[in-house]
Amino acid sequence: MDGFIDTPALRELAAVDSLVTGPCACLARDLSGWSNWPVGYRDAHFEQLGTLARYAPEHATLDEYDPDHMGYWSPTAPIAVQFYPCNQATVWRCLACSRVYLRHNDDGAYHVAPRIRRLQGALIVDAAHAREGREP
Repeated sequence: MDGFIDTPALRELAAVDSLVTGPCACLARDLSGWSNWPVGYRDAHFEQLGTLARYAPEHATLDEYDPDHMGYWSPTAPIAVQFYPCNQATVWRCLACSRVYLRHNDDGAYHVAPRIRRLQGALIVDAAHAREGREP
């Protein structure tokens, strides 16, 4: 799959990201946990590096990896590639500073809400899903 980023590749991106220091407009909000796309952020300020989505949304699981029962919204929630919402996320880099972010669209009953989360290498886990993140 073109542009697919697996867990080892995501860890490599996180290692490079951890070397980035200094201020940037992308740090205007705390995005350590999944957040609504901030007003004032522009797609043009980011470049897409690839996707964590192995399957189309209608075939991907909605199972969450949440061993500590904190919810995926938590800033310390694990980043598990085969589980929702990471399994439907794309990976983006800020063009100004090279920090890396995960993005996905949260499809609600009445709307689609774009979400964003800062990539944090310490939170990446290589958790296996019984069906590799796919619904039966």
